[in-house]
Amino acid sequence: MTSHDVLIVECPNTRCNGCRYFSAPICGKLESLRDTSNHQARAIILETEKNLVHLGGHNIGRPLEPPWHAEGWESVYIGENESDLRNVVDAYVVGPYLAVFYLQGKNQIMYRSYPLVRTSLEYALLDELSGKTGDLANSYSDFRVSISERISVTSSRVSSSITESLPEISESTKKRISDVVAHRMTVLGLFFSLLLDDEVEEVFLDRPGAVLYFDHQRFGRCHSNFTLTDNMVSRLVTLMRAESNLHLDRANPSLKTDMRIAGTLLRFSACVPPLSPDGLHLEIRRARSSPYTILDLIINGTLTVGAAATLLAAIAGRFNITITGGPGSGKTTLLNALDMVTPTTWRKIYIEDAVESRLVEGHHQIRIKVDPVDEKSKQSDKSIEIVKSLHRSPDYLILGEIQTAEHSQALFQAVAAGLRTIQTCHSDSAASLMSRWIIGHKVDSSSIALMDVIVTLDRPVPGQSRRHVKEIVEVRRDIDHRGVVFVGLNKVFDLRSSGTEVREWAKDGAFRLRAQTASCKDYVQVFERAADGLRFALEEDSIDSVTSLVGELWCNEHDIV
Repeated sequence: MTSHDVLIVECPNTRCNGCRYFSAPICGKLESLRDTSNHQARAIILETEKNLVHLGGHNIGRPLEPPWHAEGWESVYIGENESDLRNVVDAYVVGPYLAVFYLQGKNQIMYRSYPLVRTSLEYALLDELSGKTGDLANSYSDFRVSISERISVTSSRVSSSITESLPEISESTKKRISDVVAHRMTVLGLFFSLLLDDEVEEVFLDRPGAVLYFDHQRFGRCHSNFTLTDNMVSRLVTLMRAESNLHLDRANPSLKTDMRIAGTLLRFSACVPPLSPDGLHLEIRRARSSPYTILDLIINGTLTVGAAATLLAAIAGRFNITITGGPGSGKTTLLNALDMVTPTTWRKIYIEDAVESRLVEGHHQIRIKVDPVDEKSKQSDKSIEIVKSLHRSPDYLILGEIQTAEHSQALFQAVAAGLRTIQTCHSDSAASLMSRWIIGHKVDSSSIALMDVIVTLDRPVPGQSRRHVKEIVEVRRDIDHRGVVFVGLNKVFDLRSSGTEVREWAKDGAFRLRAQTASCKDYVQVFERAADGLRFALEEDSIDSVTSLVGELWCNEHDIV
């Protein structure tokens, strides 16, 4: 078995005849899949000379003989002679595509995608219909419709065309072919499979003509064979302008916007000349279709139970929380995971320049989208909307990313006025963030004393998916004749020195000070109750019990019990 329990079987041209692994009536290699205890194990059968790839799994029907048409198996005709198939390390289905990963050299992973067709006839039909997409697209005259609507309409029209000419084709085959044709109509068609893949985290283009590469949840940084021509780059810039209704030109050479395409939320960040002298460079961050929960983050090692319990206790107390870390360290992922477990009675207001928050059923959520900092002709500004939130009566104000000095000053103005906030900000530690706020953003230390908790995430290896919370810091403060005074920071959790254990809370730190105003003698009992509740939720695999736990820690009088 390979890593991740993927069994690769290279099948000879004669298939089972003369194969040394065949023992009638079964394939010896496929039988070994039954022996593994991993129920997520999969098998990939490669027929390189027939240009076929067959995919199966642990708990589905076992094919006794070729052509492997047992229930649950998927066969794909890749359409060309691929010698690289001998270097395949994994393959899986993504929507109407087959994603294939190859090992190149010792440690570089290459990626290719293929339309999900089963025969050479289906492949020929797909190519023929793809040549007609211009006629189908031009017949759709409304220029202002979204790309998702255009894809949907084109797919429907292609499907109708197939039905008229080849009524015998199955609905599933027709759907796959129609969707691929519709994707190819767009400038994103070349790499549409990446945008649909829940294991792809971020896609990068350095400049026109360079290959696209991306970060994968399991394989880390992968390289593709996709390149964008100057014409495709021009179309892509037009798409971003049209979908965002924002500028991207010489006067406004950078843009950040979000798009929802084929049900997937994508965040586009782009630069063009003169800011980017080599031409367009682009990052596309992909949001998972099912966001990580706090239990998922414990399971994948981002959080320890102790760190998670500390954060739940902070959420239950409506602490002012800042989540910091480098780019791609998982700040928004953690923020969304904490947001998901807040009590359903809370009224939450979100202010974002790119919509990365998630709507949760049964929660009271108001989302406000502002123009990004790149946009010079702003119609809505985050700093102004933060201040205006004083009159919107939020129980929690969720601010997304704090980027500029104006953002920071508006944040602390809102906190000083009594609003409770959660936000993200770039920095590599709480201490560095203090310097950025005080020196770079000119925030007075007495205002910073009103922040409660700073959480720092780290991504140790660039391009790899492993992330973790490396420290949780509480803000220490005092009150004297000058008002609130910033005393310092106290690490309540440090992954490097304490591992899974939570350290001592300071007497003048946010946790113990909040306990003094609540109905509990010490925050220890809140932390222990949160930790016990998380262990139970992990055993039961129940995120709902975590939400109930936070609600239990929060009483009607807005106190910790």
